[in-house]
Amino acid sequence: MKYDCSQSVKAFRHAFLSIWTAFILTFNVGCFSLNSMGQIGSSVLEEISDINIFTDEEELKFGQAFAEQHAREVKFYTDPIVTNYINNLGQELVKRSKRNNIPYTFNVVDSKEINAYAVPGGFIYINLGLIHAVETESELAFVIGHEIGHIVGQHSMKRLTQIYGLEILKQIILDEDSNKLTKLVADILAAGLLFRYSRDNERESDFYGVNNVYDTGISPEGGISFFETLQKLQRRKPTALEKLISTHPIHSERITNVRNQINELPKKSGLRTNSSRFKQVKRRIR
Repeated sequence: MKYDCSQSVKAFRHAFLSIWTAFILTFNVGCFSLNSMGQIGSSVLEEISDINIFTDEEELKFGQAFAEQHAREVKFYTDPIVTNYINNLGQELVKRSKRNNIPYTFNVVDSKEINAYAVPGGFIYINLGLIHAVETESELAFVIGHEIGHIVGQHSMKRLTQIYGLEILKQIILDEDSNKLTKLVADILAAGLLFRYSRDNERESDFYGVNNVYDTGISPEGGISFFETLQKLQRRKPTALEKLISTHPIHSERITNVRNQINELPKKSGLRTNSSRFKQVKRRIR
């Protein structure tokens, strides 16, 4: 008799939903809030924050809904020379990433803010202000590799499992009313919950970013020089970095970790720092 493992997966997921429901009910009985759980509750939440039971299809469904909502609220930069370059560089990195079995979409946002961010399901956004700010292609590649790293690590989906576990599981896994999913996405977008990463999330994405650019044949030194560029900008134009710093805090520890990781990589010749296309894009956006 052939064993159908899909039934076991479904059973596990429904069991997880039952456990999560019991967890939520337990800590809301008698007006008992999550904030008053104390050390035990915090430990439980910390463990839950590293759990993601969504399939790729479910993550893509959520990401698509989020991207459609987000498209109504931002203005995209549409110069094909710039957008094609960003997409080509992004797809080049995706091929060498640790999660290249899903489609990735790269968008350039027409905003002066220095920022980049990733949405579940492979949607990555690069602000025009960030392209202005970076000085080399290797810096830009590190930023994109870092954002791919958030998708590889499924950081947003894990965070949403922690915060909205029961509701998201009902909306996406149990496929309930799509209007409720749309409202949930709008609420998450308004609150900016997808982009509030932990230090561990940032460390992991930096790690993935360094390896990704190195494996692609781009100099990982762009990671260090990018942080150095941010430090210079932070002294000169602190307001230009508000959004980036709020979602991706710049800790000196991150710079040290990236430098140490690069020092441990095998020496490889021919790693590129710049390209003619990058220089063309920089000239064009001026």
